[in-house]
Amino acid sequence: MRVNVLEVSDLRVYYHTVKGVVKAVDGVEFFVEEGSSVGLAGESGCGKTTFGLALLKLLPSNGKLESGSVYFNGRDVYALDEKEFREKVRWKQISIIFQGSMNALNPVFKVENQIAESILLHEKMPAKEAIQIARDLLKKVDIDPVMGRHYPHEFSGGMRQRAMIAMALACNPKLVIADEPTTALDVIVQKQLMNLLRRLKKEMNLSLIVISHDISVLAELCDYLNIMYAGRIVEWGGINEIFENSQHYYTHGLISTFPTVYDEQRKQKFEFIPGAPPNLLDPPLGCRFHPRCPAATEECRKEPPPPMEQISRTHFVACHHPRGWER
Repeated sequence: MRVNVLEVSDLRVYYHTVKGVVKAVDGVEFFVEEGSSVGLAGESGCGKTTFGLALLKLLPSNGKLESGSVYFNGRDVYALDEKEFREKVRWKQISIIFQGSMNALNPVFKVENQIAESILLHEKMPAKEAIQIARDLLKKVDIDPVMGRHYPHEFSGGMRQRAMIAMALACNPKLVIADEPTTALDVIVQKQLMNLLRRLKKEMNLSLIVISHDISVLAELCDYLNIMYAGRIVEWGGINEIFENSQHYYTHGLISTFPTVYDEQRKQKFEFIPGAPPNLLDPPLGCRFHPRCPAATEECRKEPPPPMEQISRTHFVACHHPRGWER
């Protein structure tokens, strides 16, 4: 049996703003098995990126962990002070591929120097040796090491994203968080990056968390999938179970928005989820999805969903009426 490298329990992260408290992550349970890929899907604003930043203790100044725990390899990361976490965990054990590589890379430093900097912050070695490791990492992600002497603006979008992957791997982490790793890239470059991530995961025995609103990307990269809506996980399970037997209408809606050439029915028409996600300053009572759900009842409007109901050994849903749209 695989062991869990990451275990998150009842995580609540709120932003304190002048307009009130935004409950961005509101009671999330999550785990990652060693060597597995776990996806986190949902519309923009549902709390996915906040969840990823909370794992690395990179929340902005107005973001606060209200409750819950994050255990990595059996250690409570929020029990570590900032210095110990920075030196022993962040980037060395858990790293992140940030969304928007052009904003994440410093425009006035050469790419190889930026990768080497992350190595020098965690390892005692001569700068020349760190530069050589950076060049080797660029080669590993299919970039000519000579390009490391160039600046980020001289890279294409796909190359910058590969450079971000190289930086995330600089200190041989066990867990990598990829936040929207293929956003704003054309489909050919997306496919190349997904193949690269799969290859690196296998070669380096990585565990991955892949955050995306694009459920088709997660279908190709992940073993398990968590569906997030308005700060909460509404369904999770094995990737095939989620796609073939989704229980929550939101999951069904996300999948239905992506046609497939293999399914004649879905190829002929697009479906969409009416409405928009709620304002997390004042989320709806009961099930947070009920204003958009065609199967919602009075119970859904008044009562929060019950705890996760087990559908199979690796499939759970939090819903008053699983597959209620069929009734």
